[in-house]
Amino acid sequence: MINILFLFSLIIFSFASELQIVAQNDDFQKAPEFQAIMTKLSSYGEFSAKITEEQVVVNPANHGLSKGQQMVEEAKARNRAILAEKNKEGHSKPVFSGVDQWREEVKKTQDGWKKEILQQRKTWQREQKIFLGHLREYKENTFNLPIKGEKITEKKMTVDTLPRFFIVNSAFKVPIRNQQDRPTCSAFAGIRALEVILAQNKMEHDLSEQYLYWASKPNCQTSPCSEKGSWIPLGLKHSQIQAEVDIPLENTCSYGPEKVEGNETQLPLSSSCKQGKIKVLTFEEVRTISDMVEKLKTHTPVIMAAKLSENFYINEGLVSLAEVQNNTGKLDAHAQGHAMLAIGIIELPIKLKPSEGNFCIVVANSWSEGWGAGGYSCLTENWLIKFRQPAPFYAITKISIK
Repeated sequence: MINILFLFSLIIFSFASELQIVAQNDDFQKAPEFQAIMTKLSSYGEFSAKITEEQVVVNPANHGLSKGQQMVEEAKARNRAILAEKNKEGHSKPVFSGVDQWREEVKKTQDGWKKEILQQRKTWQREQKIFLGHLREYKENTFNLPIKGEKITEKKMTVDTLPRFFIVNSAFKVPIRNQQDRPTCSAFAGIRALEVILAQNKMEHDLSEQYLYWASKPNCQTSPCSEKGSWIPLGLKHSQIQAEVDIPLENTCSYGPEKVEGNETQLPLSSSCKQGKIKVLTFEEVRTISDMVEKLKTHTPVIMAAKLSENFYINEGLVSLAEVQNNTGKLDAHAQGHAMLAIGIIELPIKLKPSEGNFCIVVANSWSEGWGAGGYSCLTENWLIKFRQPAPFYAITKISIK
């Protein structure tokens, strides 16, 4: 009888298919959120002149070459294009430098998207009013992450190892969620990472943050508890060791936005929470910020955590260390710890580099579209070095779906 049940479970699980990271460039530059962040960064002045990582990677003819060779070949191709245009136009148009061309293209693109961006920002403004009305709750729902602090030695990344900008494939295609009045940021970041991988594989599913929060709290799975918050590796490991797909859809295991005193995981879970849809197969530690950059460059989102400075709460798409130092350099009194999903890298304008480092990390938050630029912001390298949690971050690399 036991063998029959075991075989039956194997047959059920065999219908699950594996999904991996899909490394390709989508049209993220059209996203109003990306444009809003770039507009904020551009307000600080000029960027350095260099070829973008995207230009190198997407050219199939350059595959197999070293990065230096790729850059040389890309420069040659660009110059050939400029000369061809010059001959074609009969010198009727000025020949731009590479940086001038990039600026001109950005300007044309921004002009074309201006109406869409303005309309989107009106929505964000409405959402921001709601967000500000609940700011106290968001602050109070930060918490000391259940982690063992470690000594992590960061290393500065040189400019030539950075793309101009790079966004994980399909990262903007997943809607921004809202954890509201519960300390569930880690579960929201983990679910978002899973949904990005699904989107990369042309699948759109709204997964259950309620379940992943429960799975991340082994001491609160069978009886109510008041222990606040969670950290993601416990939830990922819980899914990984299950015999079958376990993480359900939102509509079968829905999230309750209001806190229940003394019952953090809101037990008992509905029986429909057992209707699993996906399962975590593999995930990895990401120890340093430079490791996070390299992981992002493979189109893998990274679940990260930080303590929060006061300027984190209200920003226009950039969170900088200089703003913290201008406000006494202290943490916000409530900000013990908060998780979010890292989805990209942007090289900083020249003016910001002496105080902020060479880049910022684009993150998706779980505080609605009223936070930052439609729910996203860019955290500068030096801000991250100061405020990151002293523990590894995590990247999900393979999942299965039924």
